[in-house]
Amino acid sequence: MTHVDRLEVAMLRRDLNLGIILALGLSTGRSRARDATDWREIRYREGTRAMPNPERGFYAPRMSDRMDRLGGLRERGITLLLVEIDLKPFKDSDLTPAKLDEVRAAFDATRRHGLKAIVRAAYGFTGRDYRADPEDMGRILGHIRQLGETYREHRDVLYAVQAGFLGPWGEWHGSNWGDPPSLEARRAVLFGLLDVVPDPICVQVRRPMFIRDIFADEPGGSELADAAAHGGTRLSRTGWHNDALLSPPTDMGTYAQPGWDRDRELRWCDSHGRHTPFGGETVPSSSGTPIDRVVEELGLLHACYLNSAYHRGTLDGWREAEYRGGSGFEHIERRLGYRLVAERLRHSTIAEPGGELRVELELRNVGFASPHLPREVALILDRGDRAYRLVLEDVDPRRWDPEVGTVTLRGEVPISADAPPGKWRLGLHLADPSPRLRDDGRYAIRLAGEGIGFEESAGWNVLADDLEIR
Repeated sequence: MTHVDRLEVAMLRRDLNLGIILALGLSTGRSRARDATDWREIRYREGTRAMPNPERGFYAPRMSDRMDRLGGLRERGITLLLVEIDLKPFKDSDLTPAKLDEVRAAFDATRRHGLKAIVRAAYGFTGRDYRADPEDMGRILGHIRQLGETYREHRDVLYAVQAGFLGPWGEWHGSNWGDPPSLEARRAVLFGLLDVVPDPICVQVRRPMFIRDIFADEPGGSELADAAAHGGTRLSRTGWHNDALLSPPTDMGTYAQPGWDRDRELRWCDSHGRHTPFGGETVPSSSGTPIDRVVEELGLLHACYLNSAYHRGTLDGWREAEYRGGSGFEHIERRLGYRLVAERLRHSTIAEPGGELRVELELRNVGFASPHLPREVALILDRGDRAYRLVLEDVDPRRWDPEVGTVTLRGEVPISADAPPGKWRLGLHLADPSPRLRDDGRYAIRLAGEGIGFEESAGWNVLADDLEIR
């Protein structure tokens, strides 16, 4: 072969290779273009209002024998109650059937009004009730077992159980068992409650140091690892509450463990509180804490709930304080517990009978905390007279803490061969898994996003209302 022949062959090969490359490039471009047109994208913006979502927010306190004025709470954005059970008349006797029926009636009223309950039992709820608790631990544990029957019957409306029982208000001070009560007494009450309160409901003690010393000698110790969270162990079901919140330096003895200053306590609470519910109430001295520090600490504590009735001076101060261009109170009201914001939806544009709809939804939690009870997560394809539902297995919103960042949900909703053509709606259902509450919209989670509708009765978020099956 001559030099010219070799040159012509080389040029031919170059031209062939270039043609192949161009062809591949055009083919890839067409494939990418086709893939791009196969998907429709919708972006959302976070709204500004507080969402009346379950298991979070400001709560209303009620005594179990005075469950009145519940009707207007949801309109005020309140979905939680603190139900206080006064056991003082039963210091020396078992609880009567009438008392247990009173507690059951309180839970029934909670459910009728679309609410959930934090529960605390104590032997008196006044400043005159120091050392009013029984000196017989067997009596206290017997009362715990009796109340446990009502807790199991009404587990669907329980959010958390505060340990209570020892001292006035059940706050584990000023007790016949010590001030604070002895380690043995505290362990007996906590473990007695954990035995009867249905999993996964958490029991909350009054100070973080009580978790550390009660579990110090337990297998695994008192540090709750991420992998062990929501595992059903005693530690994973033990949280805490603070009824002297934001009153430095010690929150009236809440942070009182020798060698632990406030910053160290808050670091520990930040870690433990990612996986267990936290809440409480403020006191008069809380009003001196600047609003920037208030928001910072509520974030570190992963605050889920606060008392709407106390302390009014502190809460009014938050209303008057400016935070990021708005009311400090409104900012806190929005962020207590979880606040799930839809950011981007992508779904396949071609939806045909006998096929499937591919969906990808990006969410972000901008609240202080995760949802702490299980949720059923499902995609909905609906047109009123017909609906398809895809439950997303192995998706656990309890893992959607604010530090996670973007959460992406993916699913392929099957469409039956006889699906009628026309406009359909695409939705996300974050349902309470209880059979009694799954289809009650009051117990479903609403997304905080502009342009996202909500089916009030069924409880699902309308992500798109113009999807077409053809």
